[in-house]
Amino acid sequence: MVRHRTAASTGWSVGRVAQVLCFGGALVVWNIAVVLPAGEAAAQAARAVTLEEALDLASQHSPVLRASRQELHSAEAQQEIAKAAYLPKLDAIEAWTNTNNPAQSFAIQLNQGRFTQAGFDINTLNRPGSIENYRSALNLVQPIYNGGREQLGVKIAELGHQASTEGYEHARQRVFFTVTRGYYDLALAKAVRKVATDAVQIAEANARQIAARYKSGATVKSDLLQADVRLAGLREESIRAEQMLHITAVALQHAIGLNEAVDTADSLSQGTVADQRLEAVIARALDTRPDYRMMAAELRKAQMTTKLSKSSYLPNLNLQGSFENNSTFPLGPNGQSNYGAFGMFSVNLFNGLSDAAHVRKARAQEEKAREQLEAKRREIEVEVVEAYYGVAAAKERIAVSESAVAQAEENLRIIGNRYQSGIAPVLDLLTAELVLNQAKQNRLRSFYDLKVGQARLALVSGEGRS
Repeated sequence: MVRHRTAASTGWSVGRVAQVLCFGGALVVWNIAVVLPAGEAAAQAARAVTLEEALDLASQHSPVLRASRQELHSAEAQQEIAKAAYLPKLDAIEAWTNTNNPAQSFAIQLNQGRFTQAGFDINTLNRPGSIENYRSALNLVQPIYNGGREQLGVKIAELGHQASTEGYEHARQRVFFTVTRGYYDLALAKAVRKVATDAVQIAEANARQIAARYKSGATVKSDLLQADVRLAGLREESIRAEQMLHITAVALQHAIGLNEAVDTADSLSQGTVADQRLEAVIARALDTRPDYRMMAAELRKAQMTTKLSKSSYLPNLNLQGSFENNSTFPLGPNGQSNYGAFGMFSVNLFNGLSDAAHVRKARAQEEKAREQLEAKRREIEVEVVEAYYGVAAAKERIAVSESAVAQAEENLRIIGNRYQSGIAPVLDLLTAELVLNQAKQNRLRSFYDLKVGQARLALVSGEGRS
């Protein structure tokens, strides 16, 4: 009995081929499945993008940026809320009352326009019985002056919107840096896999050469064993490189915010590095860094909040008007309407010392924001210096590593010839392999550090994909 397993159950992709088998003297054609690892199938289907394309996709699909945009919309709505404080407030009221309270009963009859001469009877006044009233009213309140709280509220909302705008820009630059680093992580992983594959091929060729010499009696078995051990180690490195390739591909996909696999269209290369003065980069960072500008806006907002807390000591003036109808049932025609217009002036003379406490709290928050801004300024300077010299070091390391790779390749060629001639021991050959592999890895790392270092310098100087 033949058991079939689907490709989906094994994690492999399927291709169909025909194979001819000879069974019992007869030719039998079988239609069989040829399978490839799912990782290779996914890699083939991955969408190759340039770095610029990856950044454009991130600006559209990143959930971090979508969340930050909602914060910006919230700040815009808060501005509308603050401006609404200048506008009048109009309320519609429908109130029902059923009472036998003498005073309320007397007032209800007056409001309904149903009071008569008989209502002055002493017994009727003292024991009016149950009476019902439906009060339909419109109340209008127009703020005139409330210690400047409306104006301060608008200014605070505007500063909050500025802070949210800078916060969104900071989030955008952080996302772009994460995508850039993820892009070069994947590019590095691909290059490392290539180096690891080349190292295995070199080691296999040397192992075959050592095996041939062993068979001819030109070398000892320990040389062959050392070559096999070295080859096994390189194959392990190749496996780890393949694993890292899959991890970095998934990391880039999710940094962008996509549901489909992506691949890098660009490879690691040296590129160009513009010369910049450190002092100019620091000055530019303090002028353009969105997180620094956001904290500066938060400081101004805290200063406005202190003024707002002090406004509780100032007088308040508001106008109020009302129009109402009282009847025996809602909006009944048997009732009576009336209106009222009022002007209200008030001064806060004493509020249990809470106003003074609110002022102290606001001043403390203002001072906190000021110190946080100073701390951020110092932090920015350190970040810029670190990124600046990181780029400079990576640029110098590239020149060194390029020379080291050329020297290591020539060294391996010379040692290979010497070993073939029986002059050099096998340890020299294996060491030359190791040195070349390490030199290539160092060169790749210096390319990667330069690319990511440039992106980091742009981020900390406030120029993230400007």
